[in-house]
Amino acid sequence: MLLFLSMLDSEEEKSRFQAVYEKYSHFLWYLAYQVLRDGQLAEDAVQETFLALTRHMDKIQDPESKAARNFLSTIVRNKAIDLLRKEKGIRTIPFEGWEQPAGEDLLEGYLRRESAEEIRQALDKLEEENRILLEYRYLHGLSEREVARIMGITPKNANVRIFRARRRLQELLRREEGIS
Repeated sequence: MLLFLSMLDSEEEKSRFQAVYEKYSHFLWYLAYQVLRDGQLAEDAVQETFLALTRHMDKIQDPESKAARNFLSTIVRNKAIDLLRKEKGIRTIPFEGWEQPAGEDLLEGYLRRESAEEIRQALDKLEEENRILLEYRYLHGLSEREVARIMGITPKNANVRIFRARRRLQELLRREEGIS
């Protein structure tokens, strides 16, 4: 932590950083571990998160706020995904040739027909909060309760937001496939 503190200018920033570090380091490790399933890589993701934070301390005014937790969660998740890509390479999983059963919604059918990389590209076009919700729920397999805890919202609110995010993704996929 001393290395990080030496990178900050003011005593006020150092104090805020220390509070953030003490409050969130274990939580961030847990989030990174959920993505990476490797303790050392999770620690690397956390360290990279705190390094990035030294450049963006202005984004965290109150270490106790939900906004601070969400900001740090987003950074560590992205760092963990970057590390995962470095370790394993980017993999795409083809779903070509699968039939879409009657009554299946567009998103499920699209998932069966297209590669994971194409889904990733569509997710990247969503607003950040919607993308994060869908990634936590479907890519990382977290329950709605776990998503709610990470995002600092109620489970019922998480359920509603995930539903709306999924609907927005479906609308985006319809537009890309030329379906009204």
